[in-house]
Amino acid sequence: MYRLVVASIRTVPTLARTVGATRSLTSVTSNTTTRCYSTTIPNLKIQKANSDLSDEEINKMMDEELANMEAAEEAKTIKNWKPGYRKRPLVIAHTLEAFENEGKPVTWQPQLNKRSGALGIKVGMMPVWDAWGERHACTVLYLDTNVVIRTFTEEEDGYLAVQIGAGERKKKNVTKPLMGHYAKYGVDESPPYLVREFRVSHKEFLPEPGTQIHARHFIPGQNVDVSGITKGKGFQGGMKKHNFSGMPASHGTSRAHRSIGSTGSCQDPGRVFKGKKMPGRMGAERVTTQNLRIIKVDRGRNLIYLKGPVPGQNGEFVEIRDAVKKPLFGTERVENSEIFPPLPTFNFEDGIDGSGNGGFEVIMPLQKEDPFDPPVEEAA
Repeated sequence: MYRLVVASIRTVPTLARTVGATRSLTSVTSNTTTRCYSTTIPNLKIQKANSDLSDEEINKMMDEELANMEAAEEAKTIKNWKPGYRKRPLVIAHTLEAFENEGKPVTWQPQLNKRSGALGIKVGMMPVWDAWGERHACTVLYLDTNVVIRTFTEEEDGYLAVQIGAGERKKKNVTKPLMGHYAKYGVDESPPYLVREFRVSHKEFLPEPGTQIHARHFIPGQNVDVSGITKGKGFQGGMKKHNFSGMPASHGTSRAHRSIGSTGSCQDPGRVFKGKKMPGRMGAERVTTQNLRIIKVDRGRNLIYLKGPVPGQNGEFVEIRDAVKKPLFGTERVENSEIFPPLPTFNFEDGIDGSGNGGFEVIMPLQKEDPFDPPVEEAA
């Protein structure tokens, strides 16, 4: 049993603070004091208490004091901390932005922070000219009735995700088990054509079931990643499928100009290695195109204009997510230099978002310098 020799019981909490939770105390008597010249505090036992209190009461007081110290340290940190969030609670907000973003990520880390995406139909490509007169070859995506069917939580499902249904399908073409799932979440009146799940990184990014995902879910100027099934090309040769150079086109080649050439060695190893690039079926596989910038968002028609090509046939659905490598949040290239995307989604306005009317287009921020008027360097 640990005992403490002190002049008064009031010094017990003070000694407990100086030493810590290990109760490694220096023996102290009323006449003499043991001085420690070593850097390591010796683990001396508590001998005696100069008080009317019992040992159980003294130990209880020390335990309470240590518990209060541990509680004070825990109050300075945030439980269940995740990367990108504050490690300590905000006590004083020096800026209005810090006050409004309390409880939200401090910085948007695209490799860690994930929110719900959307499903769009590839309409086709068309040119778009900005105010500088620069031409952008854009792919138009149409967000056709993106509705949140249900959400997945860690407590019930073990992970965080959002289930989104897009489009519309006739009831007679939907199987009964799937129709039962739609009826459970109240979307059996107009069953969706396609259903996909999007993983999210925090429960705050989960929209309520029944929420509409509009084109304004994405910010003009940001980059997105688009995933889709590429066009099927059928059985193709090595030159088209793998970009082989083919055989020589001069003397000595007889009816084998587009051949892939030798595929393996002779006796050693006497076989063709697995994975050898050879002729075969090309296309019709899932491909993700990264860092496609949003040139314009048509809020009324739910259209998104992306710079560059998008995988898939016209009329097929593609998955749209925030870019992982270069989302451009917090830069001048994004509208209003937004640091965060709309969380969990944009609060749409009646009569504007999804109304089907034009005149509600939002274009990405323009660069400050004229792209057709490069700066002239003065001669030295």
